[in-house]
Amino acid sequence: MAGAFLILLREGFEAALVVGIILAVLARLDRRRDFVWVFWGIGAAALSSVAFAGAADRISDLFGGAGQEVLNGIVLAAAAAMMTYVVVWLRGTRGRMQAHLSERIHRRADGHGAGIFALAFLAVFREGAESVLFLWGVAAAGGEKAPAIALGAALGLAVAVLIAWALFAGGRRVPMRPFFNATTALLVVLAAGMLARAVGNWVAVDWLPALAYGVWDTSGVLPEGGAVGTVLAVLVGYNANPTLMEVLAYAAYLAGVGLWLALAGRGRGGATPAP
Repeated sequence: MAGAFLILLREGFEAALVVGIILAVLARLDRRRDFVWVFWGIGAAALSSVAFAGAADRISDLFGGAGQEVLNGIVLAAAAAMMTYVVVWLRGTRGRMQAHLSERIHRRADGHGAGIFALAFLAVFREGAESVLFLWGVAAAGGEKAPAIALGAALGLAVAVLIAWALFAGGRRVPMRPFFNATTALLVVLAAGMLARAVGNWVAVDWLPALAYGVWDTSGVLPEGGAVGTVLAVLVGYNANPTLMEVLAYAAYLAGVGLWLALAGRGRGGATPAP
């Protein structure tokens, strides 16, 4: 549940933030009549995200045996790559998101409402499709069951919408720097765990060498199937009995992305991107 909550908290907030900016700009342009196009875009994006999830589930059903291990590894690696992209993209946008969106909305507001519909649809569907991939990665990691994932996702989305509403209703007085710092760090660790799990799946089907088995074994003290072990497995990629290849993949990812974030922060005076 914890991993799904974090994913929908972050992705849901970004979608709600973009929608809030669109509505705010339309209100300033005295184009409230175009709000309906935004809401239609949100609805269409939600339905499309559900359809995308159904298609992904059907693809998963086509694989069995060793093929399931291969597919899970691909999904986990893709989810880790997308999470890394999200972190990098958000760092790059810094404070330009609102200015960029405002310019696009001004252009599209002069034409038919379909332009506003497309903008809202793409903004929400992008986050929805990413969320589906990330949640599938959580499920593929084997740390959480479907009901817990669904509950965590619903709670995360609800909190994300509340935070976005507070941001706009409170005149943008809500401090976003701590939020983005914390969720960025958690996403990086979550992605590292997914990548390590992907490597573990590929080791199991002999796509990669193990290098060494049982680097440590803490299953007697902190089993992965226990309450604490399950949460740690999802959030930080905890593995009670990893291979050396998994450990190296995890460490290399954390070191590489952590170093990039540190250098990016230093180069920009330590500023955190804020929408």
